[in-house]
Amino acid sequence: MLMITQSEIERLLTPSDYIDLIEDAFAAYARGETTPSRLSHLDSPPGEFHIKASGIGGVVAVKIGACFYDRPATLDLPSIVGVIALFDATNGQPLLFLESATVTRLRTAAATAVAVRHLALPDAATLAVLGTGAQAATHITAIRAVRPIERVIVWGRDPAKTARFAHEHAAEVARTPGEAAMEASVVVTLTPSTRPYLGLTDVRPGALVAAVGSDAPSKRELHDDLLAAATLITDVTHQCAAVGELHHRPQTPVKAELGEIVLGTKTGRQHADDIVVFDSTGTAVQDVAAAQALYTAARKYSAGRPLPLWD
Repeated sequence: MLMITQSEIERLLTPSDYIDLIEDAFAAYARGETTPSRLSHLDSPPGEFHIKASGIGGVVAVKIGACFYDRPATLDLPSIVGVIALFDATNGQPLLFLESATVTRLRTAAATAVAVRHLALPDAATLAVLGTGAQAATHITAIRAVRPIERVIVWGRDPAKTARFAHEHAAEVARTPGEAAMEASVVVTLTPSTRPYLGLTDVRPGALVAAVGSDAPSKRELHDDLLAAATLITDVTHQCAAVGELHHRPQTPVKAELGEIVLGTKTGRQHADDIVVFDSTGTAVQDVAAAQALYTAARKYSAGRPLPLWD
């Protein structure tokens, strides 16, 4: 069994590699070539654990992610931490053990970029980023890989942190989420909010809204009127119904899953002025695809080190 570190995860694959492999993973899921994506949620006040598992291409991955939003203040450590274990699906042999937060950050932004590639207007040039946590910078990089983004507008709950982030990423600061969103063709929501803060009047016609923050039953970022008016695309519908924006308005019709859009078996946007919402809860299919690619790259480049479980 190999073990790779955070720096190796960053080095072995490029952001573009993640976008392509995650796009392929969504397509494989839509073709029925993956094992079902499973999700368990465990509350552990003041935080929570997410356990996700799936299989693809002869391997299975299990991820345990801990989300404790007081960690930066209490421990001076990131709010999300966890591990992924990759196994041979034919015999159960453990293959790879790795830190999960970096993989989650990169594969989540890659999934958003896939949605932008297929659902945003072709000339989308303004991006609104709502939230300044670990996902924000990675999303800017990933979305710039698939659209000609010329202007980035950022909003965050902490004005000082938002100002620093904007300075580091040549972005403009908005006073409210709606002020940022109304200027943008692509809007990404990246907060752990439990109360909706973005509504229909905040979003311009033709925008794509990638709702990324809602990944637990208590989390929510979008108001009912926005969901009701938008074309809704999910990453995995059953998971969105359990923990995503769809969970809070289950009567919302789902136009398609992202994998079906990638394959071309279903369509998303019909008109240039359609508002499209991508409900992104983060699936285990993304994790196993990323872990498999990292394992292949680690073996190719002799990265990582043996983890002697049976000494």
